[in-house]
Amino acid sequence: MEKEGGDVIALTDSEGSELLFEILDVVPYEGRFFAVLLPVEDESSEVTILEALGGDTPEEEYLEGITDGALLEAVFGLFKQRCARDGE
Repeated sequence: MEKEGGDVIALTDSEGSELLFEILDVVPYEGRFFAVLLPVEDESSEVTILEALGGDTPEEEYLEGITDGALLEAVFGLFKQRCARDGE
């Protein structure tokens, strides 16, 4: 998965509802990739971080939740560093 800032994707939650998210960044970490997403229809500024998994083509990729708090903190820290660098 590559970063294509400003793109919006639709994800389906566990109840079958479709939610729209803006892709803020795709952060590489320890050989894995993590999508940093911002809900489009939510007023909060809380981001969602999901791991990009899947096959050899973009059509086979999917996003999965992360339960490891330390991993979430590490990826979010890298995201903030990347944002700070982009803002220089």
